[in-house]
Amino acid sequence: MHILMLLMIGSFVSRTLLYVLLGLWSTTFLPARPVLWNAFCRSWIFQTWREYFKFSYLNEATLDPNKKYIFVEFPHGVFPISELIAGTLCQVIWPSFSIYSVAASSVFSIPFWRHFIAWLGSVPATPGNFKKIMKKGSVAVIVGGIAEMYMQHSRKERIKLLERKGFVKIAVEEGLDGGIIPVYHYGNTKVFDFWPQSLSSVARKHRAGLGLLVGRWGTPVPRKVPLYMVSGKPIPVPKVPKEDTARFNKTVDEIHAKVIAELQGLYDRHKASYGWADRPLVIE
Repeated sequence: MHILMLLMIGSFVSRTLLYVLLGLWSTTFLPARPVLWNAFCRSWIFQTWREYFKFSYLNEATLDPNKKYIFVEFPHGVFPISELIAGTLCQVIWPSFSIYSVAASSVFSIPFWRHFIAWLGSVPATPGNFKKIMKKGSVAVIVGGIAEMYMQHSRKERIKLLERKGFVKIAVEEGLDGGIIPVYHYGNTKVFDFWPQSLSSVARKHRAGLGLLVGRWGTPVPRKVPLYMVSGKPIPVPKVPKEDTARFNKTVDEIHAKVIAELQGLYDRHKASYGWADRPLVIE
């Protein structure tokens, strides 16, 4: 977005920049289908990202490639750079898996970026799309989304989950033989700050991040923070017909509570190894 803003400003004084800007905007007319483009994920661009952030990971469980899972990832932070890097390594971290993802619909209106994330297997986050890609493979979702862009704190980790049950409802309704896996990305909240925080209510209303990324030297350059991803153990999910309202809602509440408990436990088990022994996780 910062690049588009600069191009937009520059287009008033440079015809070349105007043509570049128009060329980028024209990409919004091209379809952006999720393709899981492995050659793209192995490119030098992402190798540079992984080295810059010293990205590392740990899986607490060995998964069955014949089953499907929902990976619920936290935190979104100002920008989900750790989740993006993990997405480029899926075939290394989870060989033989097809892992798609869902992202805010507003992201797919940004020129070029819509294709960038589509090549990583992402689709707009609607219930219909979620169910559709579950038929093709496993799904990753950053549950806190835009709300977490405005939840930065200097002394603790804050994430949004207590009222977020949509992914659990879909899992229970559709059935999930593998289960739900909580994932935490240590360091992601330290890569950027976001300003101004006062735009949070407007941003949530329009489902778009409004503000400026602040990184190294007060610029949009990301801080060189080590990123560490840890995935937990699968939480079993039974299939319950939505028409059986009482049992369906009870099952959703039970699974949701287990996700919260497992995520908290996952964070607490590994925070010291990252150097965050005194940094608590607050689930809101």
